[in-house]
Amino acid sequence: MIRQEIFGTMPSGEKVYRYIMTNASGNEASVIDYGATIHRVCVKDKTGELRDTTLSYETLEGYLADNCYLGACVGPHANRIAGAQMPVNGTLHELQINDGPNNLHSGSVGWGKRVWKSTVEGGAVVMRTAAPDGEGGFPGNRTAVVRYHFTDDNTLTICYEVETDADTVLNMTNHTYFNLGANKQEHIFLTELKIDADAVTEAGPGLIPTGKITPVEGTPFDFRQAKRIGQDAFRVDGQLALGQGYDHNFVLNGSGYRVVAEAYEPNTGIFMEVLTEEPGIQLYAGNCMGAPFAHNTGFCLETQHYPDSVHHENFPPVITKAGETYRTKTGYRFSVR
Repeated sequence: MIRQEIFGTMPSGEKVYRYIMTNASGNEASVIDYGATIHRVCVKDKTGELRDTTLSYETLEGYLADNCYLGACVGPHANRIAGAQMPVNGTLHELQINDGPNNLHSGSVGWGKRVWKSTVEGGAVVMRTAAPDGEGGFPGNRTAVVRYHFTDDNTLTICYEVETDADTVLNMTNHTYFNLGANKQEHIFLTELKIDADAVTEAGPGLIPTGKITPVEGTPFDFRQAKRIGQDAFRVDGQLALGQGYDHNFVLNGSGYRVVAEAYEPNTGIFMEVLTEEPGIQLYAGNCMGAPFAHNTGFCLETQHYPDSVHHENFPPVITKAGETYRTKTGYRFSVR
């Protein structure tokens, strides 16, 4: 069942809607069409109590003032692009500088900062937006569609599609902050995390990749076996220092739509799996969160191509050709232990 309600009103007078998807178990996932944002994912814990597993704002005004990308659909390009410059077919495109000298999450005209057109279609919430050629420095007239579906096995599936009339850069993700515990004011360091990755992309200043892919073995980034997020988060480590903690891209094993990460909160018994077609995932432990949220009270698992891939030929490419359709799929599946 999907029900629609007004979530708020933009300064322009445009209405913003929230869609609540309820499955056969009585669990719920809700999205709003401002930023095509995941608002809440509420699932039953080991005692049967319905718990929200995400950080969210109660009102639209919270999202309008937000600078943490809370739950947002990030596009056309997630993560960082060095020097806010992007080469496409030999032409250098200038992007907005909004993260030191770099571009982060496509800048202020990123797709997480607008109202999408929303409908309910075939048991899914479908959101659409269009971006003209040159918006934010990105080439091509583009039309984007994001579909949210919450299944009876408690999987929130996100399907992304973008069409373009010119070669362009596309690398979309969702930026939900998860907290699987009973108290959203408490840190996430006791949550157990597993990531199916043997390596990470080494970061340099500004968290821009150096181009090196380095093994996780013997480092704080080894999550191949489940461990508490806080177990190695405070080790003396040059990579951790760059991000003030975890804010790094993991090079995922395997291909196709597969389980790439797992998170478990012993306090509530909530277990979450991340499935994706993507080659990378960004673990961000909320190191620099702003009010009303305390640092490290949420963690993000952002499925993606690697940051700054446009400048590294050894990274999976992020160019979508004119006339092609960009497609990718990610899911968050919940259960209890």
